[in-house]
Amino acid sequence: MVSARPQYHYQQHMPFARQPLKTIYVIQRMATTLLLVPLWVLYYSFLPQSKRPRPSWSLKQIIAVNFTRRIYKVTELAGVTWNTRNPDEACDNRTLKETSFEWVDSLPEDLRTGIVADKQVPFKRVGAFVWPKESSEDADAADVPTIGVFLHGGGYSHMSAHENSPTSKIPRQLIKDKAMSKIYAVEYRLLQYAPFPAAVQDAAAVYTHIIRQHQCRSLTASTNSNSDSLIKHNEADLLTANRKSQTAQERRENEDVRQRVAHAAQRTQCKVILIGDSAGGNLVLALARWIRDEGVLPPPDGLLLLSPSCDPSHAFPETPSSYVPRPHASTDYLLDTPEPRALLQRTFLGHNPLETMHSPYVSPASARVLRAYYGDAFAASVQDLTIRQMDTLARERLRTMVSAPATPVPPTPTEIEACEGADGSPTSLACPVIASPRGLSLFSEFPQTCVVLGDAERLEREVMRLVGAMERDGVEVRTVWVEDGVHDVLMMGWWDERVRAKVWREVEEWVRTV
Repeated sequence: MVSARPQYHYQQHMPFARQPLKTIYVIQRMATTLLLVPLWVLYYSFLPQSKRPRPSWSLKQIIAVNFTRRIYKVTELAGVTWNTRNPDEACDNRTLKETSFEWVDSLPEDLRTGIVADKQVPFKRVGAFVWPKESSEDADAADVPTIGVFLHGGGYSHMSAHENSPTSKIPRQLIKDKAMSKIYAVEYRLLQYAPFPAAVQDAAAVYTHIIRQHQCRSLTASTNSNSDSLIKHNEADLLTANRKSQTAQERRENEDVRQRVAHAAQRTQCKVILIGDSAGGNLVLALARWIRDEGVLPPPDGLLLLSPSCDPSHAFPETPSSYVPRPHASTDYLLDTPEPRALLQRTFLGHNPLETMHSPYVSPASARVLRAYYGDAFAASVQDLTIRQMDTLARERLRTMVSAPATPVPPTPTEIEACEGADGSPTSLACPVIASPRGLSLFSEFPQTCVVLGDAERLEREVMRLVGAMERDGVEVRTVWVEDGVHDVLMMGWWDERVRAKVWREVEEWVRTV
């Protein structure tokens, strides 16, 4: 875990990433944390229940949150990474008990457009761990199988798709409960191996592989029903306020894309749900946006977002004095240390300009993006929205806020010329402006979505801004509220099993209705 020198370039700038400070810091952090455990036990045992961080928490939960928070500090200050794999290495199937490893070809050349096209980030074949290892007869016999694409969390710098990774609790449970026929866990490239948009390239390659595996030349009744629902959904979208702001040319372009996508959907004999926890949720949103913007592949049937990271630009405030710490510092194990977070995000961007951090592909729920699409009034209305408020507020109110603009103001010629070699495309990284193709709004034409969120986690406000924007654009969103829940609670094996079981029931109920 502790190397002789920083393994990756970005770690050289971390306070304790160089030896011998790295070893000293990690050892003292581990030792002091272990020493604190009995003190925490004594303190919280005598503390009245009402004075605990959350009254419903058990002693085990309190200790686990405090312990994890202190240990996670070494990832931000000493550059320690957890449970990672080299994405270029194969995995011997003989060592796997629950999954099978397979290579997926790189994204086909005819699809290398938009955000994924980057001359400095090569397209590569992608490893995937496929759940389950052996498919059952029931799954094979399903008329329209439900297939998941799982993108693990870990801040783009930790974890892997391997079955032994902590995040694999998520696909394991979905397969165990037969909520899905098959799940592809994608071993996408972390920021240590390649910058943005490498992760989107890898996720898109696996999604394309699944779609083309389940396409046929002849149309069947089952696929026609999928196509009909897609067309009805698109017709409903045309009646929204977003259409009023579209030009005649944009409407023609949208209709052409809809017909092309509907034809592709007719030929696809499966349902696909994109699943992502934490940073994986961020990647799910980017992949879904790329699929929508390019308009070539049929869209996924649903998005399952588990505590999704949706505003990394938080680490880059407009001014140092405008930095606002994320909420729930005392009840979540996630950290909010500005400098290390900014360093990680800048490494994630790689050669791309810092302005890319404010792209809807990277920070779709940032205040800057919301202001650009919907105006100041809407951005202010969801700025401090909580899941508790969303449970009582009428969701229709968000859907009727049509006075604000639905699409951002296009870039000026001067802004486009400022980007060397830019073609002005809203999906091009050459000039990462806040824009959307064909006059679409931020989340228009996104598939139905299930969001799992705890009200004790640090991402609560940004995730609720995401939910608010999706509701505003007419996306069917189901919010699963984990009361007193921390970040990514379904990955936490030490959390209250009764709470986790309740969340799983709600999630799997949603999956079956997709």
